[in-house]
Amino acid sequence: MNLRKFARKLWYFAPGILAMLAVSTANAAPPAPHRPAPPDPEVTWANRILPLLDKQCLKCHAGVRQRGGLDLRSLDTALRGGDSGPALVPGQPTKSRLFQYIQPGAADHMPPDPRKQLTPAEIAEVRGWIASLPPSSKPLPANATADKTWAQAYLVDYKAAVKSKDVLPAGTAGSRAIDWFMLKSWQKAAVQASPICDDASYLRRASLDIIGRVPTREESTHYFADTASQRRAHLVDGLLSSPEYSRRMRELFDPVLMGRASADRARERTDRGWYAFLENAFATDAPWNETVRQMIVARTAQGPARGAVCFLSERGDNFQAMAEAVAPITFGVQVACAQCHNHPLSWEIEQRHYWGMVSVFNRSKNTDSEVGPGVSERATGGFINFTNLKKESQPAALVFLNGKSVVEKVPGPNEKEIDTPDLYLVPPAKDGKRPHEPAVPKFSRREQFAESVTKDNPMLARAMANRIWAVMLGRGIVHPVDQIDSRHRASQPELLEWLGADFAASGYRVKSLIREIALSRVYQLDSRPAGKTPPLPETFARALDKPLTAEQLLRSIGVCLANNPEALVKPDLVRAFADEFPDVMPENYNPTLQQALFLSNSPAVNRLIAPDATNLTAQLVRQAGSEKVVKLAFYSVLGRSPDATELQQCGLMLKGTATDRAAKNLVWALLTSAEFMLNH
Repeated sequence: MNLRKFARKLWYFAPGILAMLAVSTANAAPPAPHRPAPPDPEVTWANRILPLLDKQCLKCHAGVRQRGGLDLRSLDTALRGGDSGPALVPGQPTKSRLFQYIQPGAADHMPPDPRKQLTPAEIAEVRGWIASLPPSSKPLPANATADKTWAQAYLVDYKAAVKSKDVLPAGTAGSRAIDWFMLKSWQKAAVQASPICDDASYLRRASLDIIGRVPTREESTHYFADTASQRRAHLVDGLLSSPEYSRRMRELFDPVLMGRASADRARERTDRGWYAFLENAFATDAPWNETVRQMIVARTAQGPARGAVCFLSERGDNFQAMAEAVAPITFGVQVACAQCHNHPLSWEIEQRHYWGMVSVFNRSKNTDSEVGPGVSERATGGFINFTNLKKESQPAALVFLNGKSVVEKVPGPNEKEIDTPDLYLVPPAKDGKRPHEPAVPKFSRREQFAESVTKDNPMLARAMANRIWAVMLGRGIVHPVDQIDSRHRASQPELLEWLGADFAASGYRVKSLIREIALSRVYQLDSRPAGKTPPLPETFARALDKPLTAEQLLRSIGVCLANNPEALVKPDLVRAFADEFPDVMPENYNPTLQQALFLSNSPAVNRLIAPDATNLTAQLVRQAGSEKVVKLAFYSVLGRSPDATELQQCGLMLKGTATDRAAKNLVWALLTSAEFMLNH
């Protein structure tokens, strides 16, 4: 039987490579009644009103262009109003300019383009939303145009009014706190969560997430021999203490922080200690804020810490690239769009923040010293101006997104700075000689910035908590994970706030954060929806399917074929899989035809699954009877027994015995099935 016919035979459990293009939702539970969620002003704003304004109004009333001084990118800015005063009067649509101007026949009708008019249904939606806003406790001031404090006072009242009145019970911590917040979220959204997954699914899921591979047969046996009530907690503790945990986290965070490495770049990161730095940080459970601080300060050091300089040095004295790389880690946002003007969508990200961060790094320079490569820093210079769209030039001050700033003496117009050795802890080398070590000034912009973002900075804690949540649950509470801004609403804002605060209170310990999430109910849910219609992904009411990374895939295939996760970890295979499966934590899962062709036609993949001594395919050939062959194949690859239909159809294909070709086809079909290619 040829490969194509065989794949068709097994369509019901392994639809071949093309199954990668869809997430399987087979075996769904019976449908459950769905009740509509009660209206929520913030949800309505994010899901209905903002997209409507985006389409019809933001071209003229957003960050870059604000006609009449009106910015409609957020509720905050809309309440501030424009030159004529507030655009919204909460609870009173007919007194709100935003509603008045969209009426047909209005004197100052908006939008002015007759081809972009709001429909009666859209106008009614805007009216209903304004009416749903809690009314202000303070009347509009007589001179609303001049008095901008009213909007700020209202926002304080508004956030208190819409915030959940439920308070986390005293003493509720860890995974129980996560469960409490999620239960409230499910009740509010009127969704039914899936039941808890079975032990085999949890073992596979946790192993993939924490150590980056499926469990070996011995690990499965050990897990099921443990006490049922404690086995999941014992499993998680064992995985976190495994040396494979730090390797998994390094393979995860290296591309997140630095981008996928080419073969040459990977060797350089190894030689310069970047990989050792990351692995040591996760293995020792070093405080995350201290790890971030080392990457920003980038001083030469001995031991694993020496690799921290790679974070800046690999960006080749490109100060804007440095700033853009640091922002998602320290603030949880992307800032590249604020280079030429204030962020067009997220009002709180300003151009001055972008250039303030660039100024942090523009005294830096890659330096080859006697103690090794490093990033030196000057004590003087680096004062730059930036120009906005109005052609206005402004000095770039050290002001940052978290509201903090660094005071620095700026030379006057006729004052000339003199760079002298007394300004340094480690002065630069004289006469262009090779320095013993990179220069370190007494006043270091990088150190000052690191201090301001790694201490008392809730944004740093939230950014990491959101990212780890995405690693474990398949997407962030804010999605995409590195856009925690006013444009992207948190699906469970109170949970994210609690996770960030708890992470900081733990001393920024990543293992503690992972453990709490892994033992929560939401992490343990079955991937099959409880009702006929799958709940929205942001509700986390079922386990989301997560594509395996190249590293997870290669090590898991090694476990399936040879019961050894390192059996296939060879440079050529690692590079081949990384080239075809480069994504790590993708915003959207988009498998490609190239990936399908690679798994179908690659000589390297074909060699992996060919019978070879004691590998799985060879074992299948030696089995007597198709039933034993099928059961061994399913258990080895999918960690489960075949159902009756699978057993019957595979048996018909094998016709009693497993030839080399039949065994190879069976293994190939299972390894390329959606069930294997996804963590679910």
